[in-house]
Amino acid sequence: MSTTRIDLIRHGEPEGGNVFRGRTDHALTELGRWQFAERVRRFDSSWTRIISSPLSRCHSAAEQLASARNLPLLCDERWAEIDYGDWENRDVSEVMTEYADDSRRLWADPLNFCAPNGEPVPQLQQRVVAAWQELLNDHRGEHLLLVSHGGVMRVLAQQLLSLAPEAMNRLAIPYAGLLRFKIDHSEYQGKEQVWVSLEGMDGSVLRPDDQEAV
Repeated sequence: MSTTRIDLIRHGEPEGGNVFRGRTDHALTELGRWQFAERVRRFDSSWTRIISSPLSRCHSAAEQLASARNLPLLCDERWAEIDYGDWENRDVSEVMTEYADDSRRLWADPLNFCAPNGEPVPQLQQRVVAAWQELLNDHRGEHLLLVSHGGVMRVLAQQLLSLAPEAMNRLAIPYAGLLRFKIDHSEYQGKEQVWVSLEGMDGSVLRPDDQEAV
């Protein structure tokens, strides 16, 4: 038996305010850079490599950490956030009012949701699951840090943990939120067996004025 661990961390707070920020490439705020560094400090591990979404709110922090730790960094487009199409970079409350029926479907039936001219959620899930499987094939036995996005983390958790689709919207993944998955590899009657478990998570909101002593 061998074990792979993959830690998924969401980027910190980006610039741009409360908008539908899918492929819109906003940089991190100063708070966002601190949030990422603080979550890494709390979950510090002997990672063997870092994988990142190419969007700068992920890649900038991943690149800095990889350089500081002398770790290999892989940038993969498949870990980018969902494309919100016509909703991109628009204020969330404004869109929820203008597209009331569509926004209700986003919460009630997320796996069948697609923003106007955007990426369907099933397509997002398909590319993310394919990227996940490739990580397991290529980096078995390692401990990886994957820097990505809230939507990506929710659809992956729904798939890996066999959750009801609507449960995706009940996962609290704030800026720099983290999920730690343990993957046990074994063999039974000549066939490979893979068992995935959620080993840890931190969905606390990070603010500089309420730091934990750890």
